[in-house]
Amino acid sequence: MPVRSAAVRREDAIRRYRPAVDASSLISPHLPFAFLSKLSCDYAWNATQTEDFPRVSLSDFLLFHVPVTQDHLWLPGSFQALQPHWANISSRRVDIDNYFVGLVMATLTEQCVSVERMLEEYFCNIHPWFSVIIEPGFRKRLSNLHCEPCAETAMLLLAVSLVAGSHDQSSNDSRRTRIYQIGKYLFSFLQLQREPSLEMVQSGLLLVLYELRASRLNEASVSVGNCARLGYTLRLNIDHIQQEENLPWIEFEERRRVWCGLYMLDRIIYQVATEFRAPHAVEEPDASYRLPIDDIFCYKPKTPVPGNSYPSLSTPLEVPLCYFAREIQVSRILGQVQMLRRLSDADWSYEQFAVLDRKLMQFMEILFEQTPGSWAVLCGANAICLASAISLHQDRLLRAARGAISPTDLDTSFLAIRAYIKMVGDICSKFDALEPSRKIPCVPLPAVMCTGEAILAVRYLKQSYGLAFQFDEEPFQHILTYATRTWNLAGMSDLLC
Repeated sequence: MPVRSAAVRREDAIRRYRPAVDASSLISPHLPFAFLSKLSCDYAWNATQTEDFPRVSLSDFLLFHVPVTQDHLWLPGSFQALQPHWANISSRRVDIDNYFVGLVMATLTEQCVSVERMLEEYFCNIHPWFSVIIEPGFRKRLSNLHCEPCAETAMLLLAVSLVAGSHDQSSNDSRRTRIYQIGKYLFSFLQLQREPSLEMVQSGLLLVLYELRASRLNEASVSVGNCARLGYTLRLNIDHIQQEENLPWIEFEERRRVWCGLYMLDRIIYQVATEFRAPHAVEEPDASYRLPIDDIFCYKPKTPVPGNSYPSLSTPLEVPLCYFAREIQVSRILGQVQMLRRLSDADWSYEQFAVLDRKLMQFMEILFEQTPGSWAVLCGANAICLASAISLHQDRLLRAARGAISPTDLDTSFLAIRAYIKMVGDICSKFDALEPSRKIPCVPLPAVMCTGEAILAVRYLKQSYGLAFQFDEEPFQHILTYATRTWNLAGMSDLLC
């Protein structure tokens, strides 16, 4: 059989691909990139290829030729390119910006989404416990989109729309799935075309929140790792203290918030999705890494914040801090509990257990003292703290049950976990008793995690101790049912039974 030349094989490949890009795509309601962006398309893109060095990359081809359809979105490959049009693409940066802005705005308009209402709901319901976007700067960039199109800002707006908005989950699943598909496509494509940016990481974090919201745990675990790589590339893990004299402090504040949000989200995902088998995607920051400050400073960007007024991870727990900073402090303890749980039985240390137990009890006491009668003020921090304590003691009981550690003094862990579960149950009962108008519309993700940890611990103790442990699951079930308005994660089959 004669050997076919490389040129002949290449021509055959082109003929096989061309039918997928026919004229019918131009009359589809989901037009191809080239048509929407008004970019010229030369289908004889192989003309400049040489025998040994093909010049066209798949990512180039996707940019100019692949239609976006409702049920099938083509994700660009992660490989970089052989590039005939690469310089051409770079010179058309504005066209890409215009395309992103146009597509995002068209998507929101098609779904009848009010941008102002969406922003209000996001900053009221999500931002207090996940403060990774500084509102004044974001609103200013949005107001300039019509005259200064920016793909990254448009992508972030689309991501905000996913995690904000209506809480009638059943009527919005299809709409959100559609926006999520577009968002994942654009986010992947943007990573091919642009250098990493802070807005890119922010968009990725909100996509992770949506994946948790939709109970896409595997996707969330992978996505948070991707965000971590982008964050390390931007050196968000390094606190630029010395350079702040020449740059606005608020820019560094937002960088720190994004890294802290990534750090917290990584610990939460580790708790609910990995079964303690994988390492953390985000390493422990230095003790000198500064914590977020109160939002009130961010609305006065001309007001300097002295460097020594910043709290850090080494700040004593007794010092009052803002909501988000408290969440980061306790997320650090949660990470330490997770690392202890990950140890083999031979490496498990009672000394480490005792240190974490004391630290958690001290932190809980301080949090409750600082929020008397108003648990919602630091709801996320309280929830992470309680979930950490339940997880710590349940791990000790599990190890003792399989004979891996001495059962001596296990009554302490049994009584402690009962007390923590009761505290969670009391909070759930108080929330459930509120008038509907007084309930927060979006239960914070840490509270969903905490309630889930409590109910799973209740079932483990019932199975292990029988009549010696009796606890009513109903308060937890009510809260998880309420939380499913926002988080499908709360309705997982092993929680709502």
